[in-house]
Amino acid sequence: MDLYFVKFRATSKLTSEVVQGYFLGKLNQIPEYDFFVVPGRYAKKYSVDLTGSFEDFLEDFRAKKEKALKEVLEGSALTDEFFDFWLIQSRRQNLRLIGSELFRLTESGDYEALKVFISDILREWSEKVEVEVVATPLNFEDVSLEVVKQHFEELSTETVFSVLQREDLKNLPEIFPVLDPLNGVTIKEIDVEDVVDFVILNYGSGEFSEKFKSFLREKFGTENVASLPGRLVSKELIRTKNGNFYLLKIEFDEGIYGKAMVSPNLKIKYGENRVKTSDEEWMEKIGEILEGERTSKEEEKLHSRKYVQSVRTVTSSDFFLAFILALLVMGILLIMSYLLFS
Repeated sequence: MDLYFVKFRATSKLTSEVVQGYFLGKLNQIPEYDFFVVPGRYAKKYSVDLTGSFEDFLEDFRAKKEKALKEVLEGSALTDEFFDFWLIQSRRQNLRLIGSELFRLTESGDYEALKVFISDILREWSEKVEVEVVATPLNFEDVSLEVVKQHFEELSTETVFSVLQREDLKNLPEIFPVLDPLNGVTIKEIDVEDVVDFVILNYGSGEFSEKFKSFLREKFGTENVASLPGRLVSKELIRTKNGNFYLLKIEFDEGIYGKAMVSPNLKIKYGENRVKTSDEEWMEKIGEILEGERTSKEEEKLHSRKYVQSVRTVTSSDFFLAFILALLVMGILLIMSYLLFS
């Protein structure tokens, strides 16, 4: 476990105000955090899904917070008041110790104790508070795979596809840098010849695939390697309609290369390197993640086309029936005219 991710919702039984937020951190570090507060009557409308994965939760949280502060009249004032309270609390207590306790309780899985711990922190905000907590232990590799899902859509452009199909790249294994959302650096700060950890997305194809898998077995005793360090050989700026990306070519060993397309906004783990093997079939796990992303996109497309598919094709029999109906209407009108004006 590299990181703890504690998501919570607390409801004051005295004022009915609801605060939602999260703590993200490492052992012996001051955590990152964010919160927002709404009156209880708006709790359902702006409720954040605490069970969401790392990226999904953050996306949901940011969207709900932005909407709440824009749409709820008291939202900004209540949120500012809560941050004032938290500033006082953080001065009284050692945030580094709070972070260490959050790490310990998340690692142990003692969620009841974690609920009590957060209730104690919030006691001066409200003496009577009801707390919901979901705590997730994370590895850097877990965070990286969460971002890969989001990255998958951004990279689905003809420009990226054509670049990755270049003769010098098309059969190489695809990889992705291991991310550190707290202390990471951008790809702009990483130079050629620097060593960075990467997760493996696939083994490549043809002779490159066999060569890469053979290298993993000989070096680490298994093909199921989640992440390993590689040396940056080249870094190219690629401009696409979805923004700019960096194309990386990485050398893991003599003659063993991989390719990666990376956003300049990502926070890449930099410094200490490690190899992480997996107890599960790594490629199956990656396949399920990417297939799940493809399936959700296909379902969205199918949903958007359902009304088009339900339109019945017009045939010659439809025209014949319409012609007969028109004759009948004309006949009725002629008869009525004759009766009225004769």
